[in-house]
Amino acid sequence: MRSILFAAVLFGGILFTSNQTRVEGLAINLAPTSRQAAPHAVPFLLYSVATGALLACGTAAALAGLVREEA
Repeated sequence: MRSILFAAVLFGGILFTSNQTRVEGLAINLAPTSRQAAPHAVPFLLYSVATGALLACGTAAALAGLVREEA
């Protein structure tokens, strides 16, 4: 039961952070000047790093589950 909950939280986190990364990226891309795009740079970076970290955690958890099942 715990693994299902963990997977659901990881999946929800990945969906949220990847969507926020997309939103911030669009805000940067569509801003007419670099001055208007600048406030979106740090959130874009943080959300993209968080998405990568969640994907890495999900991959590690899946691999750990496969190793545990084989043992």
